[in-house]
Amino acid sequence: MRLRRIIWKLILIIAAFLIALVIVLNNTENTTNSDEFLTILRNTKEDDVVVTPGEPPPKMHLLDERKPKPAKAQERQLLNLTNFEYMVDNYSCENYKKELMAIIIVTSYVGHDELRSAHRNAISQAKLSEMGMQRVFLLATISRREHFITQSQIFNEQQRFGDLLQGNFLEAYRNLSYKHIMGLEWAARRCSKAKFIIKIDDDIVYDVFHLKRYLESLELENHELTTSNALLAGYILDEKPVIRNEQNKWYVSPEEYNFNVYPSYLSGWLYVTNPKTALRLVDQAYNTPIFWIDDTWVTGILREPLHIPLQRLNSWFSANPDFLQCCVRDLKKANAMECEFYVGPNGGEAKLLIEFLHNVEKCYYDECLKRPKEQSIKNTCVGAVKRILPDHGNAEIKMVSLGR
Repeated sequence: MRLRRIIWKLILIIAAFLIALVIVLNNTENTTNSDEFLTILRNTKEDDVVVTPGEPPPKMHLLDERKPKPAKAQERQLLNLTNFEYMVDNYSCENYKKELMAIIIVTSYVGHDELRSAHRNAISQAKLSEMGMQRVFLLATISRREHFITQSQIFNEQQRFGDLLQGNFLEAYRNLSYKHIMGLEWAARRCSKAKFIIKIDDDIVYDVFHLKRYLESLELENHELTTSNALLAGYILDEKPVIRNEQNKWYVSPEEYNFNVYPSYLSGWLYVTNPKTALRLVDQAYNTPIFWIDDTWVTGILREPLHIPLQRLNSWFSANPDFLQCCVRDLKKANAMECEFYVGPNGGEAKLLIEFLHNVEKCYYDECLKRPKEQSIKNTCVGAVKRILPDHGNAEIKMVSLGR
């Protein structure tokens, strides 16, 4: 009898153990399925959020809960993206209490953290604020090919500087039109109190002090234009032929654009507009097929049927970064001479914007000499050979002969 009782107890213990094991396995399976489902959700939205192992997934929004959220109708759609929303929102204009002369929107590739740092080091948001300006960098979602920055880093960058605006469409060259319209729409609707909108690219060197003087004089001398809905000023490209060579980076097929010449448009390096004009371009964009060359589309194809004239500022621009380097050289001399150019590419050197702005500031306070024609930068500049290392340490590949 005693043996039979022992056997029954053993059976009950084994049964209890098996039931507990089944429960544990079932819970583990449910957890795994849940994680897989979340992963599928992220992939179908193409958020490309990169999570470091052992790190909790970042939240998909970084919003200032103390501020009222903008109307959902403004964020539910961007052109033909019906599920559009801001992954990182921005309240720079709502938080700015003084008179706002200009909002600067900078189209920036999400991985260009070094370039954004250069812009901040060249002139801080606090100093821009003293000048009646604010700056916001326009980003898209991290691409799967990007291995040097994570979404957590973008959130941290926003927490530190508060100057990012990120949409949930994928970061890609052919998505620049979405980014361009996102920036104009945000600036026109959320920064409507700004008198001007300055659009620039993140790899461009520009003289913000000259821009301020230009905007002040424009407001005084042509107040009707500055308050109108037809202000577009920058480098005008006239009657540029459409490139049909398939080997060219700018190749456009007849299906994409069936005319042979583009309407006149502004270089996307830098141009000036205002909220009223920007809103007209945005409204036109919602009723026009999307074209992937963003500056051609926005300030050319969208502008043309609206009959908005272009204001020519071509003399401001140089396509040669060596000229800007030579300007810095001359500005560092005891008898500093002003630079005859105000906008140009950085030539792959992020620090050029820092050096340029730190030195041209003295001209804003009339501490520079007027440059004589015989000492034009074009006639006196001697470029130096530079070896620019690629961002994030990309490999440099050279052909070598192999010995036996």
